[in-house]
Amino acid sequence: MMAVFTSCTERVSAARALADELGLPFQAEADYLLLLTPDYLGLQKTGEKSRPLYIDFSSKKMNYRRENISMRKEALVRAMGLKSHDDCLIIDATAGLARDSFILASSGFTIQLIERSPIIHALLKDGLERGLQNATIAPFIKRMKLILADATVWLNETNDKPDIVYLDPMFPQRRKSALSKLDMRIFHDIVGDDVDAGLLLQAALACATRRVVVKRPRLAEELSGIKPTYSLAGSSSRFDIYII
Repeated sequence: MMAVFTSCTERVSAARALADELGLPFQAEADYLLLLTPDYLGLQKTGEKSRPLYIDFSSKKMNYRRENISMRKEALVRAMGLKSHDDCLIIDATAGLARDSFILASSGFTIQLIERSPIIHALLKDGLERGLQNATIAPFIKRMKLILADATVWLNETNDKPDIVYLDPMFPQRRKSALSKLDMRIFHDIVGDDVDAGLLLQAALACATRRVVVKRPRLAEELSGIKPTYSLAGSSSRFDIYII
């Protein structure tokens, strides 16, 4: 069960409006809580002592990665086949926490993010709105457009054909011997595995005009058994590239 709550008096009205928008109860007890704090919207698993999961594009980790981007060395940019000032439309069809999309936007590219989970969409919307208030990263945030939709349906119906479609389907949950980080475990609980990722790949291949890029665990089989044109492998993950 999930609910929306805030302990901040000034934010009760906004929290109740969010609860109504998402069709969730406004209450303090639930398995998961969307907590509206004075600073951010976070997702908290009841009983966990750690901070809620929230999206912060200005975090130290994101700042370090952004400040050390190399167009020639950044595997994500290389997988996209992008060059500086390349004017193209990129669709991130599995937006999630949007960390890769932020790096692409920081590299100067325009990204449309599609997220079908209303909960994750709410977290993303909050993160983007806060990012716009930060003068350092606001120019990059402005290149990121968020859409609440099922990406497979959206790709099949859109008249605006993207140059590149990026897919980062949810990796299968790890066993207890190698648990994911807490925020990814929470993410799995809320979103689950992308069991229809094969259909999404087919829609992406039919829609993109230049290429489709799929992020996979390094040793995993190709998504839906469809062989890529080539791959770029890293230590824990790889990018499968499908040239159109």
